[in-house]
Amino acid sequence: YQDLPEKYWKKYQYATKFVQLIKSKTPKVTLYTKYAKVMLMENTPNADLEVCFYDGAKTHKTSELVRVVEKSGKSYTVKGEVGLSGLSPESRMYVELSEEGYSMCLSLEAAITAEEQRSTKKVPFFPITIGRRPASSDSPSTVPAPSQQLHPDAASPPKPPQITPSMISYDGSDFTTASLNKKCPPTQQEVVQNTGKVVKSIFVPNVGWASQLTSGEVWVQFNDGSQLVVQAGVSCITYTSPEGRITRYKENEKLPEH
Repeated sequence: YQDLPEKYWKKYQYATKFVQLIKSKTPKVTLYTKYAKVMLMENTPNADLEVCFYDGAKTHKTSELVRVVEKSGKSYTVKGEVGLSGLSPESRMYVELSEEGYSMCLSLEAAITAEEQRSTKKVPFFPITIGRRPASSDSPSTVPAPSQQLHPDAASPPKPPQITPSMISYDGSDFTTASLNKKCPPTQQEVVQNTGKVVKSIFVPNVGWASQLTSGEVWVQFNDGSQLVVQAGVSCITYTSPEGRITRYKENEKLPEH
């Protein structure tokens, strides 16, 4: 789309940012280990990783930062190996287990991608979930390494953690779609009905809403009432004007001036 006049670039840039943002919050590989649910996101390369430990702790790894939330609720954000050295032993343990899960997810992604490319049926293998949460979940903090000694307070069981849904990997529902339909004008309802249910939505101030649909499309609703529907890997964009007129544009075709 670089052949378009510069005044048309802004909406394409917003749409691209929305796609990348949603990919960074959409699990591609989900792996259940002994201690945690590990999720490798779709924003490859250098995909984000979210790990939700069964004891309530969480980690979130990006290409630049690592954020650790201990089961007590304390959170730390560090950058690089120097930052990791300043973490508590408990937080370092969560980071180490997360790195192990990250390596396993990358290996699984590579192996499954190879099989997907060899498949003649052209059926997507992702997203994929491997394993299930154990019936009895151990806290990693209760299984120290041989060289570690438990503090006396660690012998008593921790209080039940107050676990809140992760905003990083929030999954939508029929309720989400129904609520959205009630607020949408007819043209917006048509987009939802024709392309699939809403999986998740993200609001960006001064821009509008971006929603990922079950069909894989990204639906962008701008504050001026116009909309874009973008399908990853397809050089075609569906544009809906504020008046409700729907037009499909192929690569190098001009969008209206809105």
